[in-house]
Amino acid sequence: MLLKEEVYKMLNWGFGSVMATQFIFVIGLWLNHKFDARSFVYIIIYLALFTFAGYSLLMAINTTGSEEASFNLTIAGILWVLSVLFLLLSIFRLVRIRK
Repeated sequence: MLLKEEVYKMLNWGFGSVMATQFIFVIGLWLNHKFDARSFVYIIIYLALFTFAGYSLLMAINTTGSEEASFNLTIAGILWVLSVLFLLLSIFRLVRIRK
């Protein structure tokens, strides 16, 4: 699906600002509460994978070739699944440590 050039820029800026806000929020929480270091690493991995998944999805949206768009969507899906697994791992560790 082709978008106008300014819409694609707004999507990039919007996604980037949300991911940066999440990253700053997680760093702030970790500095204030000093939760488990491995959980923190898992959350950072989640953020990195989710960022790359979003980037691949944005690339797929603005791609003209069907094969390249399919490839980017597949990569985005795989990275998204991996990011959710790391998020769930970090939540599991945080809940288990709190007990």
